[in-house]
Amino acid sequence: MGSDIPALWHLQKKNALYYTAVGRGDFTKLLFQASVLGIEDSTAARLAQEKFVHITAWIRSLEPPVYPKAIDQELASQGEAVFTEHCSSCHGTYGEEETYPNKVVAVYVIGTDPLYADYAVDSKIVDWYNKSWFATSAPQSWFEPEHGYIAPPLDGIWATAPYFHNGAVPDLYSVLFSAARPAYWERSKDSKDFNWKEIGWLYEAKSSGGGRLTYDTTLPGYANTGHYYGDKLTEDERWAVLEYLKGL
Repeated sequence: MGSDIPALWHLQKKNALYYTAVGRGDFTKLLFQASVLGIEDSTAARLAQEKFVHITAWIRSLEPPVYPKAIDQELASQGEAVFTEHCSSCHGTYGEEETYPNKVVAVYVIGTDPLYADYAVDSKIVDWYNKSWFATSAPQSWFEPEHGYIAPPLDGIWATAPYFHNGAVPDLYSVLFSAARPAYWERSKDSKDFNWKEIGWLYEAKSSGGGRLTYDTTLPGYANTGHYYGDKLTEDERWAVLEYLKGL
């Protein structure tokens, strides 16, 4: 099942964790619970949670990286108007008065690969977690699954390729125009390569899957479907939105 690492600097805006927003309550427990296999008992878990208070505070202090190249401010202003009309209800607004709705969008609405959301709803880990020390002691955290994905904040979005919760889309332009998404692709072998036009990873489209480094969107959990909202925009509107996103 494909999953990409979310930007840490988004934590300060979120009221829930993970792509499905299943993680509720105390963030220190939610952040360190992935290490539970190395925890001997609740005493050791308490010590770990106390240390994660400081780690969580540090994460909350992080700021998104500033786009390092010139931005066409006139074009970006046009893109802001399009973004506000078509995108802000899910992803929030940016500038002097920022908003972020923490909105979970149902799988049948967003249309992205459902496997991760299916797991969040059907997995036995939900019941285990909610009966465990994590949920039954203070500060409390719990799992509250919804069959959907949270629309993320877009601060520093230019630096967070690949896109979607499973990393199926290599650049932002392809997020806004689904016909441009490759079915099979391989990232440039030079990790420093960056696509400054479409904003994301430089890649080579492949004719088929196979191979350890080829992303195969036909596999369960790795689909690049969904989020077709940008398809309704004109080409000029897409490029304007892309220019606006550079500055967030």
